[in-house]
Amino acid sequence: MKFEIVHMEDLSGEAAKIYSVVLEGDSVSMLEHFIKDNSSHGNEIREMIAKLYLMGHKFGCKSHYFKDKEGNPGDGMVALRYGQMRLYCLRFDNTCIFVGGGGYKPPGIAAYEEDEVLNSVAGQMKRICASINKAIVAKDLIVKPGGDLEITDFIDLEI
Repeated sequence: MKFEIVHMEDLSGEAAKIYSVVLEGDSVSMLEHFIKDNSSHGNEIREMIAKLYLMGHKFGCKSHYFKDKEGNPGDGMVALRYGQMRLYCLRFDNTCIFVGGGGYKPPGIAAYEEDEVLNSVAGQMKRICASINKAIVAKDLIVKPGGDLEITDFIDLEI
């Protein structure tokens, strides 16, 4: 399945650029799906979106905002956490993140692998990370200073 990277302009600012992913055949980003699918956790979602906004406009995507090593070794997959909510991302550096999906992590489980929904979403984000990282290595996707993206016509983003 192919996907494209979309700039989340409202969340992005001078400090960092925030991107999400739109899967082939879909019309909204994974971040928008996360917000809609978890609307019953409104307070947590609002806090997470506020954190993304502050990262984009004021503080950058510093590593202390995230739980790292959520994916495969070296792939950059991290989790933005608030309460029991998890939002899986690819953190490139302080100036750029790619936001995927996430969900509610029930109390009493130690790892996302123990929850079917979170495991599925995290697995999908691992594949997205691998595809984005492959495009970066091939120089089909270049993250410029400040977090802006340069994407060639040859990019092939697929999971």
